[in-house]
Amino acid sequence: MTPEEFGTVNVRRGDRAREIEVIRQQYRRHREALASMIADAPTEHLGSEYRRLVAEIDASMRKLDELEGRGEGVAPPPPLPPTPPKTNFTDTQPVIKVKTEPGKRPLVTTPELDRIPEEAPTQARTRIAAILLAGIAVLVVIGWLLWRTSSNRPPAAQIVTEKPASTATVVEEPPPPPRAAPLSMEPATQDFGRIRKGTRAVRQFEITNNTGEPVSIEVARSTCRCLFYDYAPVVPPRGKETISVTVDGVRAKSGALKEALSVSSKSDPSIAATVTVTATIK
Repeated sequence: MTPEEFGTVNVRRGDRAREIEVIRQQYRRHREALASMIADAPTEHLGSEYRRLVAEIDASMRKLDELEGRGEGVAPPPPLPPTPPKTNFTDTQPVIKVKTEPGKRPLVTTPELDRIPEEAPTQARTRIAAILLAGIAVLVVIGWLLWRTSSNRPPAAQIVTEKPASTATVVEEPPPPPRAAPLSMEPATQDFGRIRKGTRAVRQFEITNNTGEPVSIEVARSTCRCLFYDYAPVVPPRGKETISVTVDGVRAKSGALKEALSVSSKSDPSIAATVTVTATIK
């Protein structure tokens, strides 16, 4: 054998060893998965099937060891957990075993490992479907009973209410305008500002007579006795007059000044108007 042929053989043997190791790892993963499922198997039949698949995996792994020339030096696989007994379920399904002759067993049997029985999920789906069908049937029966009850009930008498025909047209009149006061003063408040002590300040107010008769007026005396007035004694009908108000800084006390003046009719004191005078005496 030439050196080139020897290198080719080594490369092929190395590739084959890697392929066998990949297959062995797949067998180990499937074996661990099946071993963990044996303890939780819902039926004894499923537990026996899991054990049968594990036994086939162990046989395939021994074949791989023989191909690599390991033989006796390989540690045996870990023992399998026992299958829990199931007393509430009787499995009558026959177990079909496939026999193969020595040397003709396939190396890769992963399709059988991937087909995990689904008996328990199928039973659960069947139970859910039966519950849904029963609920739909109950709803249909209830709807039919309600329809039958409503169809047998006599129709209620219709109450017809007739409204009398209205021929008259109601015209709403606008509310009357507010009645003006007999006497009014402008401005209602007058600020004289800052007045030096010992001086005087004069401001004017306008009084209006809103009645059709002349009104004789009088101005009440101020509380501070520091205000003086100058005005016409009679305001003509629908007319206006001027009232001059003087703040005497000699008589007024220092500080803020605020006085309310009342202008009223001499013949009828209820006819009156009020103004406010403010100032600061310094």
